[in-house]
Amino acid sequence: MTDKPTHSLSPRLQGVVIAIILGYFLILQGLNSRTSYWLLKDGQAGIAVVTKDIWGGHNSVGYRYEVNNREYTGKDERSWQDTDNHRAQVGQRAAVYFSASHPWLSRLNKPRVVVEGLPVILIALILEIFAIVTIVDPRSGWAFNLSPAKRKADSTRR
Repeated sequence: MTDKPTHSLSPRLQGVVIAIILGYFLILQGLNSRTSYWLLKDGQAGIAVVTKDIWGGHNSVGYRYEVNNREYTGKDERSWQDTDNHRAQVGQRAAVYFSASHPWLSRLNKPRVVVEGLPVILIALILEIFAIVTIVDPRSGWAFNLSPAKRKADSTRR
């Protein structure tokens, strides 16, 4: 019995879906790290007004604040650090932290580190590499093998 080369788009499509999901996660983490960096480097405290509750969990709200007579908006989880602000409702004031050099970067919670969850980010980055390998060459030993039929065929060949 000869092995026929398979030219299925299915493994590639699976790799694309995984790459998009992980890529989105990694981009968000990069943007989050950028904001944390600037807030830790030259962050200043100010006052924000909560403008709306944001659906999506984690007790998120939208807010607006002013720096040098210019208004900015942001969204973040309600402050878990400041007991006075952790229950701020729409229309109420809350502490905000913004970058002096990049005032559009802000948070209601002052960051503790530049990169939070580094082990998770590294795992996601490694999986992203495997997804890209799957897209380029689905038959590679480094590619994801998500097809049950292919796994069964691979196990019977051994």
